Amino acid sequence: MVRLLQTARDGNVAMILVIGGLNGFIGSNTTEALVDLGQNCVVTRHENTDVPSFLQKHIDHRHVFIEPANSTSVADLRKIGQKHKIDGIVNVAGGFASGEGPLRGLKGYFDMLDATFQVAQEWKVKRVTFSSTGGMYLGLSGTVDEEHPIALQSKFPILAYQKIVEVAADQFAKKTGISAICVRLMGMFGPFDGAQLGLPARLVHAAVSGRPPSFEDVFFGNADDAVDLLYIKDMARAIALLQTAEKLQYNVYNVASGKVTPNRELVEVVKRVVPDFKVDLPPGHFPFPPLPLPDTKRLQADTGFSPKFDTQSAIQHYADWLKAGNSK
Repeated sequence: MVRLLQTARDGNVAMILVIGGLNGFIGSNTTEALVDLGQNCVVTRHENTDVPSFLQKHIDHRHVFIEPANSTSVADLRKIGQKHKIDGIVNVAGGFASGEGPLRGLKGYFDMLDATFQVAQEWKVKRVTFSSTGGMYLGLSGTVDEEHPIALQSKFPILAYQKIVEVAADQFAKKTGISAICVRLMGMFGPFDGAQLGLPARLVHAAVSGRPPSFEDVFFGNADDAVDLLYIKDMARAIALLQTAEKLQYNVYNVASGKVTPNRELVEVVKRVVPDFKVDLPPGHFPFPPLPLPDTKRLQADTGFSPKFDTQSAIQHYADWLKAGNSK
């Protein structure tokens, strides 16, 4: 073990670079999942210095190494490659921005892609994984797989940016021979969810804190809504399995539970976990185009993934995490 740690310090052990892997919601949990699969990781730290407690032990045991970097800067990423041997990249961060003005978001995504593609080639990595979103399917109904045509028009800038990422990753893989995949993520919730955009996070925080939940800016948070929900620990494990798979058949994967959870059922589960919790959801449906159920056959076939958490165990785990004194 001492020899392994010394080798890691010397930069000779291959590691996976996780952009946003220190304190991003998806990134931090994905880092934990990669370590659980036996990987060592380098994680980027930009402005936020928070460290989730579930990563601290891996940092202390030198399975996770922290490096300051702006993911839109190729110079910053190259510095990481000078210190560590990187053989894979997972970029599940978001909100990239460069410069000022109305195009700073768009330029941020272009700069992020350019920097990632440059170092991926220089380091000769095995695979690059980018996060995308199940929001691609907004307005569709039924069950949809990754082959379903996607409209070019986008209701929000982030959907447009994610489409650019998917197209760019596909072309990068074809031109370089380096595996590049995109994971379309659905209704996640769980530890270190700072944004709390989904109903599960709002309900669990409210139940644990004893304060009434806020439904402001919650997507699909009405009484008659039902969406695919996947606990973040399962989602992170799916991403880790895809990143470390020896061979993948496809370049886009839905990462979801494969089942719809009605909001009324979600409320009942939270009440079972925190019995004195009371809440009235906004009536009817969220005034938005529907989200279909993502097909997960690709993910299952190539990784053997299936969720370990059902709704009850996920809510219980999340509530226990918050009750232990964690703020998000």
